[in-house]
Amino acid sequence: MARKTEGAIGRFLADRFAPEWKLLSETETLLSHTPEFASYESQFRQWRKRLQAATIREDGLNTVRQEIVALRKELRLRGYDLSLGSLRLVLDGFRNDDSVAEGFRRVVICICGSRVYYQCGQANHVEIAAELLDSLSRRRLLERPEVHYLWYRRTSRELVLSGSATETRDDFVRLENRANANPLLLLSALKNLS
Repeated sequence: MARKTEGAIGRFLADRFAPEWKLLSETETLLSHTPEFASYESQFRQWRKRLQAATIREDGLNTVRQEIVALRKELRLRGYDLSLGSLRLVLDGFRNDDSVAEGFRRVVICICGSRVYYQCGQANHVEIAAELLDSLSRRRLLERPEVHYLWYRRTSRELVLSGSATETRDDFVRLENRANANPLLLLSALKNLS
């Protein structure tokens, strides 16, 4: 409970002391990666106009800030992780074992309904998948599993996922379709990959 409270306080302080333009930019970037962006696009234009017209001493800045912070709070309540706004998900074809030299690591992702689980490791993808599926089965979380055998590399700006030799082309296309529909769902589940 203490960790949850600390996170909420940290988010409040970050929103409280960040410049209006930064809050606007982060929120717009985040929503631009979702199917909901079109419904907010005119609001972002309006906020930009109001910020450009406002002077430092006007209450207009506070009003815009309060509206942006309210939207950010609403998005968090709906499950969005606003810290992912600057992170981009990139699906980049297929790779082989040589990709380790490029900084890639093995990961197996298992999508069970609306939940995404993953496991990394040094073993081959089949062994990593067996461990993950066994763990999910023992915990009774294995529900219509969709398994992906991938290579990943994380930078400060992007998470790159590539198929491995074990991943079929059809399965990778299915993952691409999921990512294109709403990349934040995958990013949110995989945000702790480092």
